[in-house]
Amino acid sequence: MMSRNRVTPARDLRLTNMPREPINRLSLVTALAAFLLTSSTYAATESLDGGTERPPVSTNAPAPNGNGQTLPTYGHTNGQAPSPIVEPFDPNAPPRATIPFGPNLFMGGYASLEGEMNRNYRLSPSLSEADSILTPNLAPAISYEPNQYLQLYVNPVLEIPVAVEELEDRSQTTELNMNLAFLTVKNVVPGARLQVGRQRFIDSRRWLFNENMDAIRLGYQYENFSVEASVSQLNLVQRNLLRREAEEDEEAFVNYYMAANYKFGKRDHIGLFALYQDQQRLGSAKPIYLGLQSGGRLLGDLKYWFQTAIVRGSDGGSSIRGEAVDVGLTKEFAGSWGPSITVAYAYGTGDSNPDDKVDASFRQTGFQGNSDKFNGVTRFKYYGEVLDPRLTNLMVFTGGLGVRPLSKASFDLVYHYYLQDHESKRIRGSDLSTDPTGLSKHIGSEIDLVVGYQGIPHLQTKFVLGYFFPGKAFTQSWHDGAMLATVLFRYNFY
Repeated sequence: MMSRNRVTPARDLRLTNMPREPINRLSLVTALAAFLLTSSTYAATESLDGGTERPPVSTNAPAPNGNGQTLPTYGHTNGQAPSPIVEPFDPNAPPRATIPFGPNLFMGGYASLEGEMNRNYRLSPSLSEADSILTPNLAPAISYEPNQYLQLYVNPVLEIPVAVEELEDRSQTTELNMNLAFLTVKNVVPGARLQVGRQRFIDSRRWLFNENMDAIRLGYQYENFSVEASVSQLNLVQRNLLRREAEEDEEAFVNYYMAANYKFGKRDHIGLFALYQDQQRLGSAKPIYLGLQSGGRLLGDLKYWFQTAIVRGSDGGSSIRGEAVDVGLTKEFAGSWGPSITVAYAYGTGDSNPDDKVDASFRQTGFQGNSDKFNGVTRFKYYGEVLDPRLTNLMVFTGGLGVRPLSKASFDLVYHYYLQDHESKRIRGSDLSTDPTGLSKHIGSEIDLVVGYQGIPHLQTKFVLGYFFPGKAFTQSWHDGAMLATVLFRYNFY
């Protein structure tokens, strides 16, 4: 769904007597998209007219090791000097706290509006079934830094989702989520940091983590080498401050994580990681991950990424024996529009015999985001915005075309082709409301259009339009595809 990150799950506030004609649903997305494109045109005109603009301070500043800081600190400088480099828009990035408002106190934040319409996720012949949701968000951030050794950062998020229309009648509530709240101890030992509390866990392509978890994390960085170790759990402390009862988690794992990373060149990095997960509820899964992640430039205008992992361990009475690989290339071409071409392949093993005592399926961590950019200014789901699967029992062939008519604007057209490793009645992680028959490996294909723009100071915008074409794995009567349209406006205060 809309840049899914379970740290602040969007819930719907149902409105009565709302129009349900298709034209009204499309009008919502069209109006928001028109505003995005109008804003882009206006900013481009000002740029051509010679308007001055200070270099933006990115809310997603590049980390020293190219793979996320060992321990990210969201202070008034965020550990970074202001940079004119346009970093990819990450909708889940914590806001900077840069505005002084008291002794050793700094504040910041953002206000955002997310709009989403998904249609026909049941893959039925009727195209009238749709969910349309608007979600205003307000996310203040406060940083207290009494000295060079300590920092306390707090970031609550208020969400008031509004369901313009929905398929099911569900009880909806406004949420006030404690998104981040952590204490950082730094500079006691040069290069070392300790963080305790709810903090953000990410990796470069969000293949392992894109989640805010309660954790103890220790990191050390020396020049281009960094290492970290952590123990974390999702929602160890209740997240929604307006909710009385305890929250239930589908990913009830205690995570023991270690990673080492080496940066070479400006953007090149290679790293190793190990992760042990101990499931506390819903069974007794104990997967162990070992893997490698690398990315950068092979030549001046040819970028690459490579990541691979094996998973071992046990799940109930079965042994886990899964492997996965994800590799891709992006070729940039000279020209005023900055065109680029991307090809990629991802493969996660499946299990050919579910009845034996060995589960050969690869499984992602449950905290992944699977989002990155190719050569644009915004992140998107690189396994498909509509299907949005986990890399389990799946092969994903990807091709992309991108242009950057402005330095702060990008258009990406991305195509995915899906095959299962073994026929199965399940697509793990999929947002679809129906399952395949298990009679064919051909899941289908998808095409996505992703538009990003950061040309207006402090404002970041993103528009996504995706369509999934079901394959032979689905019943022949389900010949109609699923569609997704989302738009996001985020204004940052820093």
